[in-house]
Amino acid sequence: MLCFIYLLNISKIKENELTDEIIDKVLYKGIEDSGDKADCIIVLGSSKAVQYRVPAAVNVYNAGRSSKIMMCGGPTRNVVGENIAEAEKMRMKALELGVPDEAIICEKNSENTVENFLFALVELQRMFWLNNVHSILLVTTTYHMRRSLALAKYLFPSHIAIYPCPVDDTNTKKDNWMKSEEGRKRAIAEVENIIRCVRNGAFPDFEI
Repeated sequence: MLCFIYLLNISKIKENELTDEIIDKVLYKGIEDSGDKADCIIVLGSSKAVQYRVPAAVNVYNAGRSSKIMMCGGPTRNVVGENIAEAEKMRMKALELGVPDEAIICEKNSENTVENFLFALVELQRMFWLNNVHSILLVTTTYHMRRSLALAKYLFPSHIAIYPCPVDDTNTKKDNWMKSEEGRKRAIAEVENIIRCVRNGAFPDFEI
């Protein structure tokens, strides 16, 4: 029996015509962890990074896949009376989980995913010199990985390979995002964000 694979450019997807199949392909196809080693692990910040992303990054570190972990995220917004950077909270969690302080790099200035990578480049330059960095392990939530990978590959120098290390949260796993109102809402919003990024030139168009 013949099997046909249909490819679709992100820029051609219409927000009002999203199907579960398209959402699944955009967010989850081909972003599996390859098991590669790298010069540094980069962990993107979020309100729940300490709960999901940091423990996963520590597991990657403990597996000997990199000797450095960079925590990315600036001051927490919209939290009354709190100005501690997300990266600092993430650092404290990593220390709690046994990572030595000298293995942790903190990027405390970024306020969104684009800035995560721009400021991460500065920290990589200061720590290693960019010409000495050849690969990165990128840790973020699974449904957030596609956009993060696209941004990192576009913003980072071409000699730096970016390897995905996706982390499942509760409601946006590949096998359950469609089973709850919250999961579906977040998945759809993320696909719409990817479409907008392509149309606005935040990163190049690509096929799924």
